[in-house]
Amino acid sequence: MAMPTKVYETRIRASVQSVWDFLASPLSLRLLTPPDQEMEIVSKDNQLREGVVQEFKTKQLGIWVTWKIRVTKVSAPRAYTYSGIKTPFKEFTHHVDLIDDCGESIVRETVHYELKGGAIGNLVNAVSSDERLDKYFKFRQRTLRNHMETSKAAINAELFEKETEYVSDFALDEQKPVG
Repeated sequence: MAMPTKVYETRIRASVQSVWDFLASPLSLRLLTPPDQEMEIVSKDNQLREGVVQEFKTKQLGIWVTWKIRVTKVSAPRAYTYSGIKTPFKEFTHHVDLIDDCGESIVRETVHYELKGGAIGNLVNAVSSDERLDKYFKFRQRTLRNHMETSKAAINAELFEKETEYVSDFALDEQKPVG
């Protein structure tokens, strides 16, 4: 049985290189994490290069969850992939494509995942896990687009002093089935 796959896509009025530079910064993850999920970067080496293992924690519903991921493929400035070593999922892979379209960027994020608990776990958790993934990636893409289009896209400590606002009227681009 194939793992469930979700594809999220957004268009950004910024060059592929500038979007890449932002996403390649270790601090971008903090800005792209919804405010209801506290986030702490644990690992010291958070560079976007093949083989690097990154570790961070998110606080969801009052519980700290550890994520340990390995960057498995990098094709700068066009794509990268990481796979979960330790995540809330049995299996988790996240692939990002940056596609140039007349000087703008299309950011396509493909997530392959399998929930823990086998078939019963999948049935019980499918709806809530799908909703959490959708909420996370909607926020991530909305924030990425807003940041790249309305600021200098600089990563600095000042960005993290401000509250990040979740905009609930975001319409997720149509999910495209893979396979």
